[in-house]
Amino acid sequence: MKIIIETGEWAGRYIGDKTDVLHLDEGSSAADAIAALGIPPEEAGMVAVGGKAVSKGYVLSEGDVLKIYPVIIGG
Repeated sequence: MKIIIETGEWAGRYIGDKTDVLHLDEGSSAADAIAALGIPPEEAGMVAVGGKAVSKGYVLSEGDVLKIYPVIIGG
């Protein structure tokens, strides 16, 4: 299945662009997509599908737009 990936510039060192198309097996999760992109799980914070926050265990569907946000550290 085809998934659209959106990230900010923070993920550029992993995917080279802010938007990418990813082909995954049916039943793949948001965590599977993060792993397939080569993004370390500790650097991926919140994820959203269709503008709504979901868990990393969320099972993706054909055509989903998965937005991955970085973990934010600060004080």
